Amino acid sequence: GADWLAVGVGLLVGGGVLALICIVGLGWRSLCKMGFAISAAPLLFLGLGYYGIAHSPGWNPKTSEHAVEWTVLHPTLRLALWLVSLEDRRMVIGDSARVADADVGPGQRTMPFQNDMHGDGYALSVDLHVPRGGETRKWVRQGLFLLMGLAAEWKSGETDRIHLAL
Repeated sequence: GADWLAVGVGLLVGGGVLALICIVGLGWRSLCKMGFAISAAPLLFLGLGYYGIAHSPGWNPKTSEHAVEWTVLHPTLRLALWLVSLEDRRMVIGDSARVADADVGPGQRTMPFQNDMHGDGYALSVDLHVPRGGETRKWVRQGLFLLMGLAAEWKSGETDRIHLAL
């Protein structure tokens, strides 16, 4: 529905921006080169974006249940996770469809977050377990997600993980 349309339009606009950068940055004055850039770059972005959203990044899921959860993630989250997977394939998706237990009493351990589900059934947040890589790499990863418009919060425990949400 509207989620897919928004992602598609965003990818086309991103491709258009890349085309304009190429035209201005490379000083292309030929109508043929400009036409090619304006038509090819948005289609390239759209094609790569569709591939990233439709295909799981190939990570080892935390459990078999987490492997299925890729399909319930919001398309924007899927695209962001796929882009980051290009940098490091050792990350593990976990806990995207998990909801906090309402019957938890005082002093009992609760689940780390409550995941809101979008009106059409998409999960709007996910935990991403990441290998330790130092503070700089941690900061860069968080910055990439923030630049993509996601809320990104680091959580430490047995493993480092970043909680991502729309």
